[in-house]
Amino acid sequence: MTSRQKVIESLIYIRGDKGIKCEEIKEVFSLETIATAKEMMVNFVEKFNNDKRGLRVEEFNEIYKFATIPEAKDFISELVTGEQRQKLSDSAIETVGIVAYKAPITRSSINDIRGKNSDHIVSVLLLKGLIEEVGISKSPGTPILYGVTDKFYDYFRIRSLNQLPRLSEFNNIDLDSDEEEIDLFSSQRDE
Repeated sequence: MTSRQKVIESLIYIRGDKGIKCEEIKEVFSLETIATAKEMMVNFVEKFNNDKRGLRVEEFNEIYKFATIPEAKDFISELVTGEQRQKLSDSAIETVGIVAYKAPITRSSINDIRGKNSDHIVSVLLLKGLIEEVGISKSPGTPILYGVTDKFYDYFRIRSLNQLPRLSEFNNIDLDSDEEEIDLFSSQRDE
């Protein structure tokens, strides 16, 4: 491992859950372009992950972070049983899904889509850091606009919103059918 790769490893470790972006790598190493920083990170990730360690480097929404290897899951669960994060309710998953698909979106638009008041759920998602205020609408009353956070990508283990199914795929679903339902965020419901 080169000295630059060792520094990158240290930077990712120090940043913890926040992770590190290519823009920051560009600044730290005084690189000419973001593309050079991206290439450096791709090489680092390949080298680090090929070393078969207990940690891997993962990219979520163009942020690089350490993650544990899948084989360690049961052992980690045993260690931190009392500290495991709470799962989201079906209503919270539905609401964060709406925000992911429709952002930026107001609270009243979320309520309209869900057909019920979602104020409490929006507050819970804000507290959990899965959604955030991203601006103010120019509509009457200047309501707050919401979008998903970087923590959303971590929580649902996706790299970008492009990994979500297209909304058009849902138009062909027979809601009265006994077939298995499409579950956008099953990774959090199953664990």
